[in-house]
Amino acid sequence: MDITIVGAGALGNMLATKLSRNNKVKLIVKSKHTGLIENQEILFRDIEGNIIKSKIKIGTNIENCDLIILCVKSYDAEILIQELSRLDTPILLCQNGLKIMNYALKNIDEKRISYLVTGNGISKIKTGISEHKGLGFTYLGNLSKSKSNLLHSISNNLKEQDMDCSIVENIEEFVWLKTVINSAINPIATLAEVKNGKLGNPELNDEVKKLCEESSNIASSNGITLPLDPWREINKIIEKTADNKCSMLQDLENNQQTEIDAINGELIRIGKKLSINTIYNQQIFSEIEKLSVYS
Repeated sequence: MDITIVGAGALGNMLATKLSRNNKVKLIVKSKHTGLIENQEILFRDIEGNIIKSKIKIGTNIENCDLIILCVKSYDAEILIQELSRLDTPILLCQNGLKIMNYALKNIDEKRISYLVTGNGISKIKTGISEHKGLGFTYLGNLSKSKSNLLHSISNNLKEQDMDCSIVENIEEFVWLKTVINSAINPIATLAEVKNGKLGNPELNDEVKKLCEESSNIASSNGITLPLDPWREINKIIEKTADNKCSMLQDLENNQQTEIDAINGELIRIGKKLSINTIYNQQIFSEIEKLSVYS
């Protein structure tokens, strides 16, 4: 396939590395990343510690292709979705939280939109260089719940590259699951300034559980049946990605905008519409916003 991946961060870099083995991949970066554009090469350290160099086409313009994979942060995705709404190309979204999924459904035909949800621990070293820090689930699915040969091809390619990847019928439920997980893990790890493994400590673990229970209640009150037990999945992630820093902590350390609004913020907005309690999400949202230079 002819695949365009937008964003050379942690996930975009990993997908570009793995999918370029069997597909024609173009990686879209910002024009300021002149080194990547000149070298036409990205680096990825796999879970075994092996450094993989991939020579792929790197540019700044999105052109016609078979699939566009959007790997930018949620706060950059809205403008891109507006641009992509004019095309007919299928789009695979990968953003954390619920905000971008809800925004995309309002602006693009759902038949064009699929989603990738992953619990793998991936760290960005710098643009175009990232490393795989912990294994986890990966789920793919169309928001229209239709079957897709294209997604099956992506799934098979990732499986060939030793990723646990499955096609699911109702991907929206898995987007909610990942949001509940992220709403609990990310802000607590960020405020405590710890890697995921430290969240197993009783005091922090209790804070994570409070957020998990509240966010799960928001999901169920909104009519969502979570496909897996989020608390069990959270503890699996804490164990399997123990040496990984969550993306929110990485963002703050790099003086970048966090995705707190797309994750906890969207849960708060949905909770308010449903007139249910969101006290823990509101508290954590405020604390992260105070630390952010973008608030």
